[in-house]
Amino acid sequence: MVEVGPGHGTLAEQAVNIGWTYTAIEASPILIDVLRKKGLKVIESWAPPIPVPDGSVDVVYADQVLEHMSGIDAARQFTAEALRALRPGGVLFVVVPDYLKERTFFWDVDYTHNFVTTERRVKQLFNDGGFEILHIERAIGLARGLRRDALAAGALLVNLPGIDALSRYTRTEELLFKIRKNLFETLTFVARKPSHR
Repeated sequence: MVEVGPGHGTLAEQAVNIGWTYTAIEASPILIDVLRKKGLKVIESWAPPIPVPDGSVDVVYADQVLEHMSGIDAARQFTAEALRALRPGGVLFVVVPDYLKERTFFWDVDYTHNFVTTERRVKQLFNDGGFEILHIERAIGLARGLRRDALAAGALLVNLPGIDALSRYTRTEELLFKIRKNLFETLTFVARKPSHR
């Protein structure tokens, strides 16, 4: 398993504990140090590329990475690299924010967001990149299904017209940001490299 952008290694530790051979791809020296202190294998690199041999992994996992690509060309290269790295039948897991729900907060939550991610757009990217999409799931935190829908409905309240001006007037801008961040919606894509590739 290769994870691109592993953060502090939460998933990595779980993967190793259940027996996966795990490699992290990380560019941040600070996070590399954190991961290596946990005994995890880390390759220091930006992605793309994904610096592993062709057809050498069963899983490529990237949570909150694709939206940081510099544009469509980098997103295509990332998808091509994942396809190249995976064995036939291997699985690509990608988690991204849903721009259509988040709108301007997509840009405000993280200044390094560059590549707009929507369900249709990422589906097209993966289909054109040679993947078979197995599953797509919407979530807010751990909430899915009806619980996610209820939270999404509640999120409308923190996005009412005038709420930003009110938060500036009441000096609750940071609180409003934190609430919006906790109601941030993501899309999880599970895609497979065809067995004949």
